[in-house]
Amino acid sequence: MSATIHDVAKVAQVSVRTVSRVMNSPGVVSDKTIVDVRRAMEDLGYQPSHVARSLVTKKTNTIGIVMPDIKNTFFNSWFRALEEYAGQSGYTTFLCNADEDPTKEMKFVRLLQAHRVDGVLIVPRSVEAVKYLVKNKTVTVLVDRMYHDVGTDVVSTDHYDGARRITEYLIGMGHERIGVLTGPDFMFPSAERYRGFCDAMKGSEIRIVPQFVKNCEFKEKRAYDAVDELLTGGSFPTAFFAFNSLTAIGAIKAINSHGLKIPDDISLVCYDEIPGNDIFNPKITHVRQPIVELGHRATRLLIDRIENPNRDETAKIFLKPELIMGESCMKLRRNS
Repeated sequence: MSATIHDVAKVAQVSVRTVSRVMNSPGVVSDKTIVDVRRAMEDLGYQPSHVARSLVTKKTNTIGIVMPDIKNTFFNSWFRALEEYAGQSGYTTFLCNADEDPTKEMKFVRLLQAHRVDGVLIVPRSVEAVKYLVKNKTVTVLVDRMYHDVGTDVVSTDHYDGARRITEYLIGMGHERIGVLTGPDFMFPSAERYRGFCDAMKGSEIRIVPQFVKNCEFKEKRAYDAVDELLTGGSFPTAFFAFNSLTAIGAIKAINSHGLKIPDDISLVCYDEIPGNDIFNPKITHVRQPIVELGHRATRLLIDRIENPNRDETAKIFLKPELIMGESCMKLRRNS
């Protein structure tokens, strides 16, 4: 039979109420009593009931994570970083994979609220899920994506800056006919990356070819089909800008299927690092997001909100990305 709180009290020679105070409000108990009670708990192998404890503290020390696509290595790396920080801060994480499906996303946010998580970190697919969390007064931090009409904390990368800089790099290499493999235009990262691309093209007085702009939904298969279609036509881009690692992989597969080589026949850049890029030949020039910092900053902000609920100001944190040079771009002798 497992030990009870009464067993702990008996061994430590204190009252049951004192044992409860050690677990929930140690600041009102002497150091000696804390040592005696914790030693008794350890000797007896006592595991306190988290449900009962949460009824006293009004906290569960759990954080809900709503991830949009577990296949995307960017979000996997982000989750590892935030899980590490949350664990060091005494919080357990519940991971939910929404598969970019608004229906699944809403189901998960309802489930997390029913389990009384202390807060939610969400990379939202729909504004409805975010509004639900805000309406139900769930402590919420948006990560990577945001909605301007919803007042909640946001931690993201400066997608505009990264896209503008890598587009200017392509232009500096002599490329004017640039194919763009975007995500959904209603999604904040994709919209900001496209805005950065457009401003870089406009700043260099280069016309954007509408046929070269393909909405690939951030998906590999959509990117493969888009690049395959463009390469089958008579005049195709001299370079592709893939808006995430999955679309970059789709582009690479399509380019290879046409017997073309990167960068000899066509150049490629990417937003986010492709898995295994360190052993890729050639290494792909890309925008690197500060994933670990993104995970840590978002988790720290959420925990601060949980533990300091009266803070009124809304935080909007945008981290600077880094341009990583590879060997995937050919410098053109003249503008094409």
